[in-house]
Amino acid sequence: MLESDAVHTVIPFPGVSKEKHKPKSSKYEKSLIKRGIFIPPGMYESRAFGLLRPSAILILLRFIQKQRWHKEGKGRSKRIVYDKGGLVFTYAEAEALGISRSTFLRGLNALIELGFLDVEHQGGAYGHDYSRYALSERWRDYGTPTFKASQKKRRLQPGLDVNSRINAMKKASEKEAI
Repeated sequence: MLESDAVHTVIPFPGVSKEKHKPKSSKYEKSLIKRGIFIPPGMYESRAFGLLRPSAILILLRFIQKQRWHKEGKGRSKRIVYDKGGLVFTYAEAEALGISRSTFLRGLNALIELGFLDVEHQGGAYGHDYSRYALSERWRDYGTPTFKASQKKRRLQPGLDVNSRINAMKKASEKEAI
């Protein structure tokens, strides 16, 4: 088979049906980033990376692809310096790439818990204030006593979400029944 006869296909994200993944949609086209993805040395063989689900790996690769960089120095001493902070990856962008909201949230939580991401700014609940993330090096210490655990904070204050309200109403009705 000649190289010109090869068929190029777009592989959807894991857990996404081919019908749902529409690579030629305008949202998908707008979400494309034409930058290379360079994984830091040791990340692929790390213990934390081995615990990631395939969807979390794709989310991590997208964050790595989004990081900005600049060159410092002159001549032979010129080197690339990566800016690890200020990364935004919204739910709308994830959906345009074929990642469901629940899969995206689960992937973000895993990346934060295993030390690949840190939350710089927790966004608001109404979509006008995006969360900003920073790539972290905490994954290098995963599984050691020096590892600093982190979790994504809840957007709502405890007690203001729907489940807390339902539970409070159940407790109130149980007290009235007694």
